[in-house]
Amino acid sequence: MYTMFNHSHQGLALLALLLTLGWAAVVLLAPRTTQSLGRMQRLCYIGAMAATGLAGITGLMLVLLQSTWMSLLFPWLGLVAVVGHGIAGARSRKALIAGNKALAMVAVVVQILLLVAAYGLMTVKPF
Repeated sequence: MYTMFNHSHQGLALLALLLTLGWAAVVLLAPRTTQSLGRMQRLCYIGAMAATGLAGITGLMLVLLQSTWMSLLFPWLGLVAVVGHGIAGARSRKALIAGNKALAMVAVVVQILLLVAAYGLMTVKPF
């Protein structure tokens, strides 16, 4: 059971990072006009948000299966990354729809930095 959640968590984390990079490309290449998101843009955004949330859930399941989760730091790092990614993603989507491309790019950069930091820390495990 642990191995299944471990592989799921690793795959979903990589998928979340790739889809977030796809969302960054959508924001970068989007026109400045105020309009709603197209079908492919919405799918990329929803995919990035869903994969990040599922990676967080599978990571929590890993910690619950492994040991006492209140004493470990990884669930809290994951929680910060998932919540921060969601908040920054919502801000980037709203800013893009409003036509504020600069704010949308800042929010996307925050999303990417949160995921890369969490991915790196959980891969290297320095503590």
